This record gives sequence, C-alpha cells and structure tokens, in this order.
Amino acid sequence: MNKKTIVIIVIELIILIILYGMVNFGVMEKMPQCWIYDTTGLHCPACGGTRCVIYMLKGNWLEAFSFHSLFFIGILYLLSVNLIYIINLNREKKIATWIYPKYWYGIVFVILLMIYTIMRNLL
Repeated sequence: MNKKTIVIIVIELIILIILYGMVNFGVMEKMPQCWIYDTTGLHCPACGGTRCVIYMLKGNWLEAFSFHSLFFIGILYLLSVNLIYIINLNREKKIATWIYPKYWYGIVFVILLMIYTIMRNLL
C-alpha cells in the first residue's frame, strides 16, 4: 500500500469513529428540526437525511432506507466509489472506472431529488 492510500484510509476511519460516537452518545438526535417542515408542513429535499445517516450508522439499514431512500442510495454509491478508488490506487490496471462521478451524475441526482421531494409531499 502506498502512502496516499494509508492517509485516505486513516482519515476515513477517524471520520467514521467520530460519526459513530456522535450517534451513540445522542449528539445527532439533539440536532434542530427542519425549519422548512416546521414552517410550511412540507418536506424539504433533505428531510430525513440526518435520520437516514443515524440509522445507517446504527446498522438499521431498512429504517435508514425508509427515512430517505435517495440519500441512502447516494451514500451507498459514494461508499462504493470510495472503495474502488482506494483499490485502484494500488493497481496498475484500474477496475470499474466507469463508476467514478461525472458531472451529469449530479444533474440526474438533483432531478431525482426534486421528483422524490414532490412525490413525498403529494403522498
């Protein structure tokens, strides 16, 4: 393993440990409610995202998916991209480079997020 790979893995582990500690000590549950939802009664595009992350870190993946399925899928996508990137750092022949983010992935995500938000508020 090269030095860059080790640094990336150490930084990611530190972030995961901090997030896991915040979840287990109840810090994340004390975050303020969504002011858009409190004011209008409508879900904003990010409503449920924090609870999705909390339940993912607790290992309750079905509950996390139910709070915000698009964030859930996005997080899994980013984790897989990260894993492939770390693997490719140490390989001469790169694998699955098609999964790396492209600018249009962001556009598709925003469009899906808007559709998801509208559908969630209508149902």
